[in-house]
Amino acid sequence: MIADAKKHGMILTLSEPSVLGAENVAMARAVKEGIIGSVYMIMDYATVTLGRKYFAGTAWRHMKGRAGAGWINDHGVHRTHFFTEVNGPVKEVFSYTEIFEKELSNGETIIHPTGEDTSVTVLRFENGGLGHWMCSTAAHGERTGGVWIYGSKGCFRPGQHAAPEDGRIIPISEIIERYAPDTVQNPFAHSYVELWEAIADQKQAISSAERGLEALGVVFAALESATIGQPVQVQDVILGKKHAYEDMVIEEMNSFKK
Repeated sequence: MIADAKKHGMILTLSEPSVLGAENVAMARAVKEGIIGSVYMIMDYATVTLGRKYFAGTAWRHMKGRAGAGWINDHGVHRTHFFTEVNGPVKEVFSYTEIFEKELSNGETIIHPTGEDTSVTVLRFENGGLGHWMCSTAAHGERTGGVWIYGSKGCFRPGQHAAPEDGRIIPISEIIERYAPDTVQNPFAHSYVELWEAIADQKQAISSAERGLEALGVVFAALESATIGQPVQVQDVILGKKHAYEDMVIEEMNSFKK
């Protein structure tokens, strides 16, 4: 799609809510401009309690041949786009994945998921920062969620505040006012604005197709790593040098055609 867009002189953007809208833009700018110093660690925990039902009532999301890679991709590509927007490219990942819930049901139909419901991944960014990313739909009893960004001079809690090491708490409202006062608040509305700006002014989109490919590459690098049991370079997945997991996705996709 990216190659075709370039071939025909077209602009290809995404509508990625994790990096658009005043709050997300302000947060990314604040971190890049050093509000917490150099980023050391990004930690992200996201667990969902489904009670062995379908996520969002959709069985297809749990099948890698229909969803492209199951929950880890469905949810994960938003997270990885966020990671790279805040701290730059991810160089290498190592991951473990599992399908803990072997059966899911909506009360009428039972499915046997082929897409992984849990992953625990370690990220190594090109700038030397590290990340710990965990997501799961197999949690029971109590869910959890949250992102922490730790730097050499403080901590950032996306959607909440920045906490520099001097003890101050800078609320997100103040960060928006300082770093993105003229950015539209709604992420999806912002996606239309930046598409227009890309077409009319040739302005580089935050939610560009190239950045989306990079985010998808991180997801599939994690799934590839869990498949082959080794750390994986993200560029090796993007360039097609490593594709054991992707091969399984394609195989399952093709099986539906028979």
